[in-house]
Amino acid sequence: MKIQVIDNIGQIQPLLLMAEADVAFFSDEIQALNAAEQLQPGLILLNFALRGSETADYTNLLLAASPASNIIIIGDDLHEDQIVNCVLAGAKGYQNSRSLAAYIDKMIRVVAAGEAWLSRKLVAYLLDAIHQNYIAQTV
Repeated sequence: MKIQVIDNIGQIQPLLLMAEADVAFFSDEIQALNAAEQLQPGLILLNFALRGSETADYTNLLLAASPASNIIIIGDDLHEDQIVNCVLAGAKGYQNSRSLAAYIDKMIRVVAAGEAWLSRKLVAYLLDAIHQNYIAQTV
């Protein structure tokens, strides 16, 4: 599996050095976007710190460049709204960076199998957001 890591603080790279995958690391968002279009990775690990509140918009750009890629947002204690915005933009999940080392192997396997990587609490929050959006559109 091709994995692309977009991380400008070097937080994710050490955890993937031993991965049995074709891994490419980028700290520049424009280079990463161009690479995603060329490489069409199966998985993109995107550090939220790179774009902050613009991460959902950047997720849209990445998916436009590489529609089949699964994007997982990596971040430090993000608020549910931030995660939901990224998921609504097309991300397949979120992982807190403090526990990333414990879950990275399982996360890669699960997402490669076509599943989302979200806690049950986040799924409930996402469903509430979808419901609120639906109500707003029907009124």
